Amino acid sequence: MMEEVKLKKWDWFRDHMEYFLVYCLIGWIYESIWCCWIYHKLGFINRGFLFGPWIPIYGIGFFIIYGLFKLIRVKNPILVFIVGTAIATGIELLASYIIEAVMHRKLWDYTGYFLNFQGRIAFEASMMFGIMIFAAICLIHPAIKKMQEKIHDSKVHNVIFIIISSLFFIDLVARIWLGSNMK
Repeated sequence: MMEEVKLKKWDWFRDHMEYFLVYCLIGWIYESIWCCWIYHKLGFINRGFLFGPWIPIYGIGFFIIYGLFKLIRVKNPILVFIVGTAIATGIELLASYIIEAVMHRKLWDYTGYFLNFQGRIAFEASMMFGIMIFAAICLIHPAIKKMQEKIHDSKVHNVIFIIISSLFFIDLVARIWLGSNMK
């Protein structure tokens, strides 16, 4: 009985940590491609503050968005896009004020972009966030859950999970210890 409870807790932790890591990776890929495009640079741009291919705010953002969507029960794909765009734009605007107040600097600036507001939010970025939220809620997350169900008891799955999670936590500790790489 106790073993079964431990196993369920492990499964819950592993599943949610996998969601987190997948969305951190997707965010890193998005930011890297986005910045290559807007800065007209070819090659690699590490947009994260960590060494590895992950940006934690995207993992955290996924849980916030997913929780909100479960709460408001929005399932229609068009509404997912519209509501997701509005929520993400609001969060980005709020985050810009908080980051500027705490760090005394801007981490992004949309000045010059179509329908921007004080360089903090812009139409193009909002649309991209809406598309990403639509993809996450309607396509990616259901696919991840299906895959997890198929490989749930696989020892290889657990080993890969432990290795990738360990790399993430080592990266996080190393970055905290070495300081920020943001200029």
